[in-house]
Amino acid sequence: MYVGWQNAMALILFLVGSCLSQYKNGFDQTVAELRVQEILSSAQLSGSLEYWGFCDGSKPRAEFPRLRSVSGHEGSARDVLREMFAEDTKMQVTQDSDGRIRMVETDVPKDFLEVKIHHFSFPRDYRSGSGSMAVYTLLNTPEVIEFMTRNIGRGVPWEGWGMPGQIPPYGPRVIGPRVIGELNDVTVARALDYIAHAFTGFWTYQNCYTAEGARKISVGFRGN
Repeated sequence: MYVGWQNAMALILFLVGSCLSQYKNGFDQTVAELRVQEILSSAQLSGSLEYWGFCDGSKPRAEFPRLRSVSGHEGSARDVLREMFAEDTKMQVTQDSDGRIRMVETDVPKDFLEVKIHHFSFPRDYRSGSGSMAVYTLLNTPEVIEFMTRNIGRGVPWEGWGMPGQIPPYGPRVIGPRVIGELNDVTVARALDYIAHAFTGFWTYQNCYTAEGARKISVGFRGN
């Protein structure tokens, strides 16, 4: 029960940059991501969701155009998600040959996701015991920190997680399956795919701009 709650929590990474504010005036992050979670869970598929949000004060808030109701809609998970996001003209829903579902707004910047991690070993402790904690550990790699320092202007991006009790070394040890192994010369996106496959869930990547022109990014994970 605890593991399920933990995987459903959003793991938040904030990065600061520049540009203008956006606001879609639609469904918020909680509603949209829960609907995606329900659809992918029913099909036992992993995937990813990349989108623009709205920076509300110091925190980013996801904003989707109004989602269509898909209650009773028949078809594959890909088709159902396409119908759900049909009001968002920039959202493309595709499926990889291995079954992963990709939900991507076409104008979302890829710079962060293309950062290459040269070597990473997943810890053999509670930090690999849930998708959210595995993502947290991954985002502490030197390459990610270097990218943020050089391009975003903030070397320590952790401002708040929405994950009470999980920040090392104080987080409770998780009993359950762990993601293990090593990754070499992979992008952040590919590393996130590895975690999503291990825990059968989907990772999220959100960008937004503050009124002052600061860019913020949120990276998270939801397990099925």
